[in-house]
Amino acid sequence: MFHGRRGVVAVVCLLFVTGCSSTKATPPAKPSPVIARVAGATITLAQFNTRYNSALVSIEQGGGPTNNATQTTQLRETILGSLIIDAVIREEATALGLEATPKEIQAQVASDAASDGGMSALKADLAGAGGSIAQLEDEIASDLNEQRLEDNFAKARAATIEQILGTGTFSAAKFIATAKTYSDDTGTSANGGDLGVLTKTQLTTYDPAFATAVEGLAVGTYTTTPVHDAGGYDIVMLYSESSKGFGVRHILVYAGNPYDVMDRPSWFALSLVSQLAALCTKNEIEVTLTNAGGSPCSRALESPSPAPATPKATPKT
Repeated sequence: MFHGRRGVVAVVCLLFVTGCSSTKATPPAKPSPVIARVAGATITLAQFNTRYNSALVSIEQGGGPTNNATQTTQLRETILGSLIIDAVIREEATALGLEATPKEIQAQVASDAASDGGMSALKADLAGAGGSIAQLEDEIASDLNEQRLEDNFAKARAATIEQILGTGTFSAAKFIATAKTYSDDTGTSANGGDLGVLTKTQLTTYDPAFATAVEGLAVGTYTTTPVHDAGGYDIVMLYSESSKGFGVRHILVYAGNPYDVMDRPSWFALSLVSQLAALCTKNEIEVTLTNAGGSPCSRALESPSPAPATPKATPKT
C-alpha cells in the first residue's frame, strides 16, 4: 500500500518536534532547514527526520533496541547517506530525461489511495503515523527515479556484453566465461549461466519474452539483442534441444520489474559510488548536519546498499 525506501513503510512523528499529540492550533510550519546540498539538489531536516524515524519504527517492530548509542550513530549516518544517494540518482535521472513527473507521482498516489479505501483513508492513515501526502510523494519519486536510472544503465551494460560476445569467434566457452564475469543471476553465474534442460512445461513458468527467445534459437546460437523481461535484460543461449527439452544458458543484467530497492545490483551500486566520488572531486557535496557522520567525501566511499538479493531466472510475475 505505502511506498518506502529500503522496505520502511511507516512514517512517524518527528523526534525533533514536540507536542505531536496536542490538539491546539499550531502556526504555519516554517521551511525546513537545508542540511545538505548535492550539486543542484537540497536535502532538508524534515526529509532526514522522516526517514530516521521510519527506520526507528522498523527496528522497534522487529524487536531491536532503539536507544543504543552506537546503533543510533550508525543509523543517522546511514539515513543521511541514503538521502545523498537519492539526490545523486535524481540529478542523473533528470540529466537523462528520466525523472518522475508530477503526473506519474500523482497516479501512484491515487493507486495507493484506491488500495487503502480512498484518499481520505490514505490521508488519515498517514496522518495517524505522523506523515503526509507530500512525504509519500517524495518516496514514490525516489523509487521511480532509481528504477528508471537502473534500467537505463542495465540496458547499456547488456549492450556492452553483447559487444564482448560478438567480438571475434563465438563459442560456448566464450559465453560461459562471460556469464561467470557479468551475470547477475548468482544462482547460475558460477556455472556459466546454465539453467539446465528446461521442458516445455518448465519454460511456461518463465517470462513469455524469455520463453519465446529460447524457442526461436538454433542450437549453438544466442540472442544477439538482449531480451527485456521481468528480470531485466537477458542474453540467452541454446546449447541443446531434444525431446526432453531445451538446454539453456543465460546472462542476466538485473533490472527487475516490479522494482525493489533492496535488489540493487552491485554494479549499479558501484556506479553510484563513482558518481558520488566525481561530485566530491568537484566539491559539489556540502553537509551541515553535524551529528550524522558528516560529508561522505571525508571518508572512504562504500557501496550505498546491502548485497543484492539473488535474482532468479526471469520467472513470470
